[in-house]
This record gives sequence, C-alpha cells and structure tokens, in this order.
Amino acid sequence: MRFVKEMDLKRGMRIGRPIFNRKGDLIFDRDTRITDEDILKLRNLKVMGIFTLDPGEPLPPMTAEEFEYEKNRFLNVYALRDEMKEILVLHRARKLDGIVDSIIAASGGFKKRIEFPQSIRSRDEYVCSHSVNVASLVTLMGSRLGLVESEKKIIVLAALLHDIGKFVVPDKILEDETPEETERILFNAQDMGFEMIDNVLPDDIKVVNTCINAYRILRDHRFGRKPDVQKPNLLTRLLVVADSFDSMTAIDASGGKDPDSYVVALRHMRFYPEVFDLKVTDALEASIEILKPGTTVMLNNRKQALVTALTGADVLRPTVLELETNRILNLEEQVNRDIEIVDVVKKLDNRHVVDR
Repeated sequence: MRFVKEMDLKRGMRIGRPIFNRKGDLIFDRDTRITDEDILKLRNLKVMGIFTLDPGEPLPPMTAEEFEYEKNRFLNVYALRDEMKEILVLHRARKLDGIVDSIIAASGGFKKRIEFPQSIRSRDEYVCSHSVNVASLVTLMGSRLGLVESEKKIIVLAALLHDIGKFVVPDKILEDETPEETERILFNAQDMGFEMIDNVLPDDIKVVNTCINAYRILRDHRFGRKPDVQKPNLLTRLLVVADSFDSMTAIDASGGKDPDSYVVALRHMRFYPEVFDLKVTDALEASIEILKPGTTVMLNNRKQALVTALTGADVLRPTVLELETNRILNLEEQVNRDIEIVDVVKKLDNRHVVDR
C-alpha cells in the first residue's frame, strides 16, 4: 500500500483505506477501483491523495474495531477543524472535551498493534489531521504505560492544541516560500499558539506546560542544541515522540518532502535517546505496525530482503529472506547482529494495470 497524491491519481487504481465524509458516511470502501468520476469527486472533496493498493497486492485484513477507529479519526479531524475556527474567532472551546473523550475511547482499548494510517487534505486539515494522529498515538502509548484517566485527558488535550499557532499564519505569507522557509515560519508561530491555549484553558496549566516543554525539546533537537528542559515528565515525553513520529511520516502538505518510512522514523528516535525516551518509543513500537511479514526491506549490506516473521521483542530485527542469496536470516541471532534494516523498499515508478 502506498500514498498517491491527488494529481497522480489514475483510473483503475484500487483504494487501500476507507474514505468517509464529515458525517461519518462511507464514501469509498477499500478495494474500490476508481473511475474518472471518482477522481473528480475526490478532488472536489479537496483530498490531497489516497492510499492505493498495487495491482497484485491482496487486500490487507481490517477488523471491525480498526474500521471504527478509522471512521472515528475522520470524524475527529472534521470536528477539530470546526473547533479550531471557534477558538480563533470567538476565543472559546465548546466541544474539545467531546473530541478528547472520543479519541480516548477509540484508541485506548487496543491490545495488539494496529495499522496507523497517514492521510492529509488541505493545509488546515493537515494541522488537524496531524493533531488527531498525535492524540491517538499518545493515547495508545499512554495506555501501555499505565496513564490514569485524568492524565490521558491532559495529554490528549495537549496533543490536539500543540500546533494551534500554525492556524494564525495567513496562507498568503506562505505563498512562493520554500518548504524549508514554510517550516521555519510555522515553527516560529508556536509561541502565539501557547498564549491562545492559556486563554482558552486558563485552569489547565498542565496542558500548556506540556506543549511548551515538548516544543522546547524539539526546537533544541532541530537546531542540534542540548535540551534545556531538565527531566521532562512522562506527558511531555509522550508528546515529543508522538509529534515527531507523525511529522516525519506524514505526507508534507507543501509537497516538498517525501515522508520517511516508519522504520526510518523509529531508527532516528532510537539514535537520540536523550530526546526520545526509550520507554516511550518502545510503547510506540508495541502500539502500531512498524513492519509486518511481506514487506521488502533494504539491509545495511545493500541487499534487499523480504520480512518473513516478526520473531523477537525488537520489531526491527525480524526474520528475513535475503533475496539475492536466498538465505533465511534471523536478525535477532547474535551471528546476524551486524546486519540491520535500513529502510523499506519504495516503489520505483507509478505503473499501474488499468482495466479498460
């Protein structure tokens, strides 16, 4: 399954994940082969792209629980977008508690790893989609780390509001800017966002402090500086990991950056344990599908391999079939410890089999 931008959609492509409207109605089910009319409908919905299945790729399983999770995610993105407008115009939040409860209910009960989809639309929905994804991730990880209900509400509120400053940047300011300059402008808008959080939630000092501390840690990491936040609490550490993971793997709204794979994102965070807490990244790894059997990967010996089984505690050290040599390698075994997965293998072209 791979993400195809709206401009690259072609008749006959197969939809990989369900698509809903703001009422929660299913617009396109999985395995639907899109027509020219469908492409026009998707463009009218301002969909920036969809996940598609390759011609011979089997439809991956999706439980009823995962289907409801996906539907809930769509609904919460729409609801958060409406709530953000309320906050920006009227300086009040009326439905945030309902969105928080919905995310906790939908994300807090999974006992196994789940598929964690990435999809975005317009720029404002990019921020909302990112924030809902981060809120889902902190709930999934927090549940595994034993957060109580009151702590879950604080961290989910922080996740939903941590990027609110990006809404105050007019689109015209970002016109003709490079992706790097756009990122810098949006990053610097965060201070204004923290003031807005403080005004809307004056009694929730833990929410704004969590947002500020996570921002400072990520700012220092971005500029290669030593973190100035000493001993951040668990809520801050959750937000740092969730925000970074989703930012690295999301489709860039500006179109200037290809997303990192989940493997690359996890490897990056493991490389900086002073920034990304190891217990939290372990909880992330245990919560979502990073790798699964059938995935083609690139090894650090420059050979491609097929993941055949997740055999041990470390998802990045599965059993693989090295394609060139036809060797089965259990990367958990000591004899293979010098062999590592570098990345998943991406498709080299956009060829598709189209039914006429």
